[in-house]
Amino acid sequence: MDYKQQILNILHSTPASRVAMTKTLNITRAYMTKLTAALLSDGIIEECDVKDAPLGRPQQLLAVKTGSLFSINVMIRTYGLQASLNDYNTTRPALATANYPLSGPMSAQRLAEMLDVLAAELCAQANVAREQVKALGVALQGGIEQHSGVVRWCPVLEERNINLRDIICSHSGIATQIVNIAWCSCYMINKRTHSRESWVAFMPGFGSLGFGYCINGQPGLGDNGFYPEIVHLPYASGLENAFLFDPAAPQQSAQRTAEALFFAICCTAPIHNIKRVILTGELFEDYADLIMPITHRLLRENPSEHINTIRLEYMKASYNYSMVGLVQLSSDAITATLL
Repeated sequence: MDYKQQILNILHSTPASRVAMTKTLNITRAYMTKLTAALLSDGIIEECDVKDAPLGRPQQLLAVKTGSLFSINVMIRTYGLQASLNDYNTTRPALATANYPLSGPMSAQRLAEMLDVLAAELCAQANVAREQVKALGVALQGGIEQHSGVVRWCPVLEERNINLRDIICSHSGIATQIVNIAWCSCYMINKRTHSRESWVAFMPGFGSLGFGYCINGQPGLGDNGFYPEIVHLPYASGLENAFLFDPAAPQQSAQRTAEALFFAICCTAPIHNIKRVILTGELFEDYADLIMPITHRLLRENPSEHINTIRLEYMKASYNYSMVGLVQLSSDAITATLL
């Protein structure tokens, strides 16, 4: 990824000064000035607010321009579909939204037809021409090759091993990317860690167990960008089931969940000698104070230094964290078309 692309991916998610981006990208001020001057000349970015600096002159903030490039973002779970139409500048609120319940698995063709109608509905609601929509992001659960667009399996689809990206793109006429829902959250975690650190993340919530990891800021992916799935690990009664928390029996549920989490950590983090385990998602939002102490004790009491040196970290996530990640991934995709 070149520096212009990195600059735009910063500026579509937050206004920033040249000084701040110089430090983030580790380039000279002169080169940053040259790059941003070209982007200003091309009309892709603009000057916005001025930020007071504790020392020195106030700093001019830059941002990507609004009102000309857009994305449609769709998150699909077994129980329903959530969608929004968003500006390339992701600091702006969604211009249109839609939510639909789902009653069961459908064919890929039916899903593509549904998304085509949905795109028209969102564009009409936002008064945006379809030609201005430059990216369509679709996030699903299951086995997904994020680089090829092939869905190996998914609970909302009847077929297996099908190139969903090509089918949806041929119907909508919009450049499409297919991603795992868990990657949307992990993408946001990676941004918070400045895309430089190594960690494993567990994200239980909405009836699923999300998982992901990064090594020195690079996501761990399989063939053709296959996003890692952890629910198939052999665990008594099923790993995902162990994370179903019963509020009527909190201590028993916490013990069961902590033991399953300990098992999952032992199967993953030591492989790459990763010591940082991030816990986030709706389950930890409600019950981290019950689950984490038990898990920490299990780690600490393990005789292996590969296990007892692992540290847990609860990372609070904002509402609709995965959807925010999907929107920003779509803006990253728009960036790639501009340069």
